[in-house]
Amino acid sequence: MKAKINSSYIEGKIRAPPSKSLGIRLIFLSLLTKVNLYASQELSDDLLVAKNAVNTLKNGGNYVYLGGSATTLRMLIPIALALGKKIKIDGDETLRRRPLNAIIKALKSAKFSSNSLPLIIEGKLEEETVIEGWESSQYISGLIYAYHIIGGGKIRIIPPISSKSYIEMTIDLFNRIGSDVKFEGNEILVNPRPLRGYEGEIPGDYALASFYALASLLTGGRIEIFGLYDPPDYFGDHNIVEIFSNMGAKSYYSSSWIVESTDDYSPIKINVNDVPDLAISIATLSSVANGCSEIQGIERLRIKESDRISTIISTLGAFGVSAKYTNDNITIKGIKKEKILKGSIICPSDHRIAMMAGVLSLIHGGEVDNAECVKKSNPLFWQDLIKLGGKISLE
Repeated sequence: MKAKINSSYIEGKIRAPPSKSLGIRLIFLSLLTKVNLYASQELSDDLLVAKNAVNTLKNGGNYVYLGGSATTLRMLIPIALALGKKIKIDGDETLRRRPLNAIIKALKSAKFSSNSLPLIIEGKLEEETVIEGWESSQYISGLIYAYHIIGGGKIRIIPPISSKSYIEMTIDLFNRIGSDVKFEGNEILVNPRPLRGYEGEIPGDYALASFYALASLLTGGRIEIFGLYDPPDYFGDHNIVEIFSNMGAKSYYSSSWIVESTDDYSPIKINVNDVPDLAISIATLSSVANGCSEIQGIERLRIKESDRISTIISTLGAFGVSAKYTNDNITIKGIKKEKILKGSIICPSDHRIAMMAGVLSLIHGGEVDNAECVKKSNPLFWQDLIKLGGKISLE
């Protein structure tokens, strides 16, 4: 599918798409307690994959296909071992490229038929796991679930720890429903307690909602985004509200996220190692900032759905914005909105890159081929932009 986008003015009120991160965690939580989730809108591919994987585990199946969901894959591996499952796992080409080195190295009592998908896993989980923290926090989240299944355990993380905010998200979820999980230094102690059930909608996703915010910021509009969870204390995706404010936008949370464009945006210097999913959103606003922005701590972006270091730079380039990579940083030289070009990209099966190109195209027009890849996280993305005033045709 190709999205053809004309210059548009984006304003209005919209529900945030369901959180991919929280949604997958809530679906896995159903292995431990009663979970009743309401769907206010169409579920993304990744949430459907997680639901199918959990149903397979509950029904005694021995094969799961995970599409492109790396979160589900990485959390599933220790959970399946804790449940005593021998299971074959496969996924699409993007998932087959994802490294599994850290979890294979950490789970010494498990057997892996391969170091990449497709693979068969079997074995058991030891009471303490030592794991390198740089490759993915999702393994560590999966281990927290696994230790609830087997009655407790300890996780020792070898630094550096990447995407720490998502570990905090998992711990916060468990502690809010009655468990006892402590994260001190580089160690996590899981001491399971009886869990309360969860009933409600999947809360909205700040990182995905940021593309609606960007659409208004780039076109001179104002937008209200509702359905988001109240921002917690730890640094995470919800801090995009503050980041956009620091860059000169009118951006604040008051039961909803309110975003209003301004005449000038400031460059930013920020490390995204703990919040890698925000890198694309920050890069997008940096494209029209008054100066050079520096996004640091980006090396893990190479192992996302695409090599996001390369695809961020090439996508910005398609719209006339200069960016370069040096020493774990992307530097972006912002230009005036008037100088943004009409751009065109063939999306490399990366949902966030498609969204980035989509909102940049709202300034002076553009095209996004393979636009359907947004289904991975937000199948209503293009339709929502149209509701907000986007002049978009889908062919």
